[in-house]
Amino acid sequence: MKFILAVLVGRVVRFIGQFIGRSTNLPGSIALRICPDLLSRMIFDGKVIAVTGSNGKTTTSNMIAHTLRKQGYSVAINTEGSNLTPGIATTLLCACRLNRHVPQDYIVLETDERFTPIVFSHFVPDVFVVNNLFRDQVVRNGHPDIVYDRIAAAVHSGMTMVVNANDPISQRLAENSDRVYFGMERTSRSAEQQVFLTDDCKVCPKCFHKLRYHYYHYNHIGDFYCEHCGFKTPEIDFLATDVDFEAGTFKINGQPASVTYKTTFHTINATAAVAACVTAGLTIQQAIEGVATFQVSNVRYDEMTLCGRKAVLMLTKQNSASLDQSISYALEQPEEKTVLLYVNNVLYSGFRDISWLYDVTFERMKGKVDKIVCSGDRAYDLAVRLREGGFADSDLVVVDELGKAKEMVENNTKGALYILAASAFGNEDGILEALK
Repeated sequence: MKFILAVLVGRVVRFIGQFIGRSTNLPGSIALRICPDLLSRMIFDGKVIAVTGSNGKTTTSNMIAHTLRKQGYSVAINTEGSNLTPGIATTLLCACRLNRHVPQDYIVLETDERFTPIVFSHFVPDVFVVNNLFRDQVVRNGHPDIVYDRIAAAVHSGMTMVVNANDPISQRLAENSDRVYFGMERTSRSAEQQVFLTDDCKVCPKCFHKLRYHYYHYNHIGDFYCEHCGFKTPEIDFLATDVDFEAGTFKINGQPASVTYKTTFHTINATAAVAACVTAGLTIQQAIEGVATFQVSNVRYDEMTLCGRKAVLMLTKQNSASLDQSISYALEQPEEKTVLLYVNNVLYSGFRDISWLYDVTFERMKGKVDKIVCSGDRAYDLAVRLREGGFADSDLVVVDELGKAKEMVENNTKGALYILAASAFGNEDGILEALK
């Protein structure tokens, strides 16, 4: 009776919440108070695919769901990225029937890294994808090893792990379980030496000697090996090769593939999605065809005209690896450009940590962009970080009020405008409205 009551109340709250912006976590939170073992009582008729990791889990989970739907399967997913226990409960209570069955062919759940052992104490996913592990929101998560331990506690027998072979941290999660490795060979953007300030795996995680690399894709993601104990990139089951970033084409296990978002990290995420879909029952050709037609949400990436010129919006997480990759994408574009950085507090938690800015390799932009515009709640903190990195005041434009943004950009900058918004669930559209 508690289960039925929780589901019915949760659905009513979900309906009302759609009108007040409280429809993702609140329904599940209330339902769990009524029936604390709500998730344990559910019976899944189809397969459950869970996705976690520091970066890319929202896009990867949506890519997996898109690919499955292209093949005619019914899919339930927490599309909005509400990946804590209440958000997952909301998704499932809306998908299930009152007889406790969740009838969809597939359930795809993005799951916060630290909450994986809590969620998976109630049920075990059939496929568990881990994209990567980086330092992320240090105030909340601490060191990547802490996050690793949390995810490791969520690994159970009966699940197949799909992990990044090029990540020496997360790939170890699969050593004692059924596993599938995905990865990418050397590309035109790979480097033999580390070019980023953030390197979360300088030493071998097994023997603590220096970890070496044949090449880096970005940060600590690449082809690694330890001369002392033999720890190295494992044999890869789903390997991206022949990557042509300009064309957006590559191959997975020799099969032609393509993406619409032509970045290093998206190509790796697409390979992860293919690996997960094949592990869940699709053919590799079906998976590749689905990934090829996936469009990244225009909330995360969009092109438009602002201030009379080309503008590109890239929503980035508040961690160094994410912002570094957005900077890389901007620098890879050939035209004259201005980079607008929009950095707010982590509003949903009250955290005001800006230490992560000192892990971002901003210095790569010296002499390659017309100006760097600092905006958002942390505009002056950002300007101080850039000064510490050797940028002159003449390289910077500080916008301390959004109302001044349009005038400041029009009068003080040139070229295409690359807006890198690291606002962590703040007012992502605020800077766009100001520029319009």
